Amino acid sequence: MSMVVVGIDPIDKINAANDSKVQSDIAKIATAMEGYAVVNNGTYAATQAILVTSGDLKGAISAPTGYCGGSYTVTGGASGVVSCQLKSKKYTATPFWVWCSSSGKSGATTGAAVCP
Repeated sequence: MSMVVVGIDPIDKINAANDSKVQSDIAKIATAMEGYAVVNNGTYAATQAILVTSGDLKGAISAPTGYCGGSYTVTGGASGVVSCQLKSKKYTATPFWVWCSSSGKSGATTGAAVCP
C-alpha cells in the first residue's frame, strides 16, 4: 500500500484568501467610484476619503496586512483606476488586480497601472 502526500503550502493558502479579499474590496471601491462619477459629471474620485465623504463608500477599506502598503491605490479624474498587488502563486505572472473605468473591467495584470 502506498500513500501519496500532497504538499500543502499554508502561506500560499493565506495569500490566496487575501487575494480574494483584495478582489472583493476592489469591486466595492469600483462600484463606489462609478456612483461618484455619475453624480460628478463623469469625474472619478481621487481617493477613498472622497468616496467616504460623498457617501458612495460606507468607510475606508484597508488592504490585508502586507498588501499595497495597507491601502488600495485609487486614481481619479477623467477616468478611474483602483489597484493592489496579489501574492498567491496563482498570480505569479500577473501580480496585480486592477479595475479601470475605461474598460469597466477588473482583472489580474502585469502592473498596477495596466488595465485588463
